Amino acid sequence: MNRKKRGSKMIRKYIHVDKEAENSYSFAVGDEIRKSLIAPWKLPILPIALPKRIFAHRKTISHLRLEEAIVDCLFIFDLEKMRVSDQKAFTDHALNYSDKCIGVGIGSPKTQSRFDHIISSRRDLNIEAKEWNSMLENFLLGVIRAHKPKKLVFVGKYPYAGLMSVLRRCQPKSEFFWIHVRGEQKVIDERSDKFAKTIALNHFSSNDDIIRNTIYFDDPPSEKFREQMKKDGITIIKNSEHAQYLVLKKNKHDFEVMLMRNQTLFVDSKLQPMMPHFPNYLLGNLIYSDSNIFETIQSVISYRKGIVRKPMPLSSVEARLDIWLNSLF
Repeated sequence: MNRKKRGSKMIRKYIHVDKEAENSYSFAVGDEIRKSLIAPWKLPILPIALPKRIFAHRKTISHLRLEEAIVDCLFIFDLEKMRVSDQKAFTDHALNYSDKCIGVGIGSPKTQSRFDHIISSRRDLNIEAKEWNSMLENFLLGVIRAHKPKKLVFVGKYPYAGLMSVLRRCQPKSEFFWIHVRGEQKVIDERSDKFAKTIALNHFSSNDDIIRNTIYFDDPPSEKFREQMKKDGITIIKNSEHAQYLVLKKNKHDFEVMLMRNQTLFVDSKLQPMMPHFPNYLLGNLIYSDSNIFETIQSVISYRKGIVRKPMPLSSVEARLDIWLNSLF
């Protein structure tokens, strides 16, 4: 049976530098002895000072366990690898993910986006890679110590050696995320082991042009139902990405992506046992139907046409980011 060792790993509610010297008992003891050697008059009281220092250190460690995160998310943007379009489509939205977000930019911004910290790129400083990565590591560790973020998100092509060193030194590993920008999949796979999740930037910045009052069928409907849809003001289209409603009888679609785009799915009930588990916030647009699927479609469309007076809402960058960062899959 595995037993938890006393004073083993200190669990905190935010990203922190693991095993820092000043947080160890050996540092506290050594520091107290050092003070006594500098001031010899303290040597006689060292047997009293040491237990007192250890007790005070234990209180400090207990306090660290109870501390809350200061910011929700630390975003690190590799501005050299992000195009102007990338920065316009994503950066400002990401920094609006929460009122408590910190933005760090590596390189020179190409837009008017607000960053809390900017660090010059290696090309701008014209220094050796080893020296620049060491500077980046120390800089980011300082930001983490100061802001105590819940999550760390790197946005760039590939993480630098300095950043990878930060990830190795910090905990918890479950709160590191990477949004990659036009990287090669092989390299992404090799470097993603330090991150809890990775995803492409275009997942958040692509436009979902969903056209209201349109429907898509993966199995052609009868001519009678086509005429009925036309009378109801619903247009049948051939592109599933742009349809407000989708009638699906085949198990070949990315159902999760469709639900994330706020499309309404009418799925044949025969497919239900084969469907993956969806979180509750996606279930509102998922409708299983049996042989009376066309009656169900008409009923839902009629009801929605009576209450909807505006275009279909699209998932914002902030909403997609929130779902991705906090979902389990």
